[in-house]
Amino acid sequence: MFAAAEQPAPRFAQQAAPARNRVRILALSIFAVLLLLAGRAVQLAFAGDPLAEPRRAASAPAPLARADIVDRNGVLLATTVRAYALTAAPQRVWNAGETADALRRVFPDLDRATLLRRLGDRERRQVYLRRGLTPNQREQVTALGLGGIGFVAEDRRAYPQGALAAHVLGFTDVDLNPLAGVERGLDGAIRAGGEHGRAVALSLDVRVQYALEEELDRAARAAGASGGAAILLDGRNGETLALASWPSFDPNAAGAAAETARRDRVAGGVRELGSTMKPFTLAMALEERVTTGAEVFDVSMPFDIDGAAITDHERILGPVGLREILARSSNIGAARLALRVGAARQRTYLERLGLTAPAALEIGRNQAPIAPDTRGRRDVAGRGFGYGLAATPAALAGAYTVFVNDGARVAPTLRLRGEDEAVERAPVFAPATARQVLFYLRGAVTNGTGRAADVPGLAVAGKTGTAEIWGGAQGYDQSRNFSSFAGVFPANEPRYVIVLALDEVGEAGGATAAPAVARTLRRIAPMLGLRVEAQSE
Repeated sequence: MFAAAEQPAPRFAQQAAPARNRVRILALSIFAVLLLLAGRAVQLAFAGDPLAEPRRAASAPAPLARADIVDRNGVLLATTVRAYALTAAPQRVWNAGETADALRRVFPDLDRATLLRRLGDRERRQVYLRRGLTPNQREQVTALGLGGIGFVAEDRRAYPQGALAAHVLGFTDVDLNPLAGVERGLDGAIRAGGEHGRAVALSLDVRVQYALEEELDRAARAAGASGGAAILLDGRNGETLALASWPSFDPNAAGAAAETARRDRVAGGVRELGSTMKPFTLAMALEERVTTGAEVFDVSMPFDIDGAAITDHERILGPVGLREILARSSNIGAARLALRVGAARQRTYLERLGLTAPAALEIGRNQAPIAPDTRGRRDVAGRGFGYGLAATPAALAGAYTVFVNDGARVAPTLRLRGEDEAVERAPVFAPATARQVLFYLRGAVTNGTGRAADVPGLAVAGKTGTAEIWGGAQGYDQSRNFSSFAGVFPANEPRYVIVLALDEVGEAGGATAAPAVARTLRRIAPMLGLRVEAQSE
């Protein structure tokens, strides 16, 4: 038999071998990928996804640029809200005229010529047309379907209470840069609060603030004043419970308010303070032992000082003591006491009282006093009854804290102090001196020029002030007065200080400021936990 000759393998068998190898390689690759995925799944199960944390951080709200501001009871006074800026990409605007007209149907106050100029400025990629849009306004513009019109999300400052406490809060610009009030004065604390998500608490009480503003408004309008100022302190720790300037404004639209309305007259305006300075003159004289409570004075005739005659508003006949000098507001008596104290000692006391330096309220701007150097006896005498030194109502209120703290001064503040926070008290007068003058101040309300400030049951102690306003070359204008009242209450257990002043009025402080103080105190006494007697019919 013959063996079969060896034949070559069929062609398809030769081609199948490499194909099988490729399949095996692909299978092995898939298997390897599956192993890697399985291993990754196990890793994630036990270790977590490292990408998850950045994703959570990206979705978390960004820290606010500015914190909320609240009053001492947590009432919201200022906050940051989301708003939108209306923008345009001029190169994508189809028809500038039609676009401008459409936008003005939503915002009638937009100037058409300005819109056309901005919409036609093709050299710029983006222009701002309006800022501070609400979500509802954004929806209105979106519904117009205008080409090239867009929005940029931005934050803006909002003041939910409107004009209430406007001069305390102040305002910011559209970029949230602080311009006035505590927005500026406490800017660092407000920014830090925004970063940490906590509000900044002020010492204000909105209930007291509302009553003070309303009564100041009423008094200013009735007296025909050009301006008004009022401040109420807890004299023991310096906390400002209310601070008001008149006229007021809405900080939500600060740019639309007149400059005279935005002006802070409590810490930002100075005037000669008139007879509200006399209690300090008496205290200086008692402290320096140049007089006593038993001494009597003849103030019936004008007092000549180097050719200038000092007179009283109403002639006082007969001998009078220190109590009557204060109660009847004798310029002659105060001038004589000031001269006994002397220029150097007078200046030292004024410095200790905080009347020769700006107040330290956290309100952005505290106006420095006008305190010229003493040139002669007339200057010393004039300061004794409130002329020749111009200061702010805030500084005067701080000085009156000496009658609350047994002769020590406490600086006013707008911060809500911590329960255990130490209060700095700067000694000015001895406790006995302060208590003696406080007794005289009570008499000025019960039997003197401040009778209209008396509130039965509240024991108000204080002094009226009437300073004629300097008219330049014409001298002092008797028809234009800075009329005020400064005092403490309750006199038997002093705690609170109030100053209220009306600018450019025709009447004295006893006829204008004093009754406004009485109305205010009747309203706020229950808020402070104090009781007053019911008014008789």
